[in-house]
Amino acid sequence: MHESTDIYPTPSCKYFVVRKKRHCKMTVKQGEEYCGEHQKITCVNSETDPTKSQDRKNPSKIRIVCPLDRKHTCYAHNLKKHLKICNAGRISTEPYILKGVNSGKIGDGELVDLYRLLSTFSIQDIKDTILKVNAIFENSLKEEITEKSASHILIEQEMAKPEYGDKTKKHLKQASAILGLMHEYNLLMKPRTCYIEFGAGRGQLSYWIANAVQSSEGSNILLVERASPKHKRDNKLDKTFHKIQRVRADISDIVLDKLDIISASENIVGVTKHLCGEATDLAMRCLVNIAENKHKLQGAVLTFCCHHRCKWTSYVGKEFFEANNLSISDFYIMCGMASWATCGTGLSRERRNNEKATELAQNERDCEIGLSREEKEVVGYRCKHLLNWGRLLYMKKLGFNCSLHYYVEKSISLENVCIVAVKS
Repeated sequence: MHESTDIYPTPSCKYFVVRKKRHCKMTVKQGEEYCGEHQKITCVNSETDPTKSQDRKNPSKIRIVCPLDRKHTCYAHNLKKHLKICNAGRISTEPYILKGVNSGKIGDGELVDLYRLLSTFSIQDIKDTILKVNAIFENSLKEEITEKSASHILIEQEMAKPEYGDKTKKHLKQASAILGLMHEYNLLMKPRTCYIEFGAGRGQLSYWIANAVQSSEGSNILLVERASPKHKRDNKLDKTFHKIQRVRADISDIVLDKLDIISASENIVGVTKHLCGEATDLAMRCLVNIAENKHKLQGAVLTFCCHHRCKWTSYVGKEFFEANNLSISDFYIMCGMASWATCGTGLSRERRNNEKATELAQNERDCEIGLSREEKEVVGYRCKHLLNWGRLLYMKKLGFNCSLHYYVEKSISLENVCIVAVKS
């Protein structure tokens, strides 16, 4: 009988990842306690030298923060080599990349867009903005957001499989609703259509779109994502049915007219699933900035999240704000308050488990603002709706018929609103 030679378990990194509440699972070299990413980082600047650190006896162990991207580290003795291959330092030479083309900046004189936290504004400023938000919502938006329950049979059949858990089913339910809306608004089955998913991530939505339009002649899928995630779903697609192209780039830098997949298509449809913050505005600008193929743009279904990460420069609803006497300060206060809609109590999981929500005291700042948690949640959602309404009016002014819908229930996702824009 064969016996395993793996008597001792493979040593793993001892670094404790606070966010995940567990130790890092990466393996380590023999004799080491930490993986390469979590080894001790030595600060290197004009006043320090890595050779003078406590690891000077073994310089090969000294790790420093990458000067191009502070999110990762590299070995000090390997710095020159690392800088040559670091993804953060690569400059794309692709013809469809033009730095900042969709950013919303106007020339070199554009003011620097400084994000401001809600805590930096005075209580009175916040109160004044709340009054404006409530007034505009009650007068203009209260009846404009409608429920639109849609689904697609392909994904509904997939969800019926017993192996899927609740979390996976929630993602599938959202994809089903998005495809259902695309079908209802006649955006799904037009022949020779290029479907562009902005912020595609692993490409789950594109995967289902591709499967849904298999019988549609000459349809293409374009995925736009600046990161390079693992386990991409588009790799599982049968390439004989569609032309699949994944572009790794920032949405703010893409010129769609320069992509062959766009030129070869007769129709263009944009789609997003929980596109974060200002990326939704960048995606809108990216679609609107199509010039040579402008007549091909049929519409878009855009779902969003993280309104607290929006920026004034890229935001497409400036005219709506100006028409309602809302300033840049109001914009950033609204972005901050938008998080009230989804942050719950704002307390850690441990505190929520140990204390009843009804017994939790408000903090001093909340008391000064004068709103209960329930009232803050309402204001938060109204801020989100106003930001989205500005986006809708932007698309409407460009000749699209637009609607703002609740496309899934809150139990599926708290970020449950989408814009459907269809060519007039």
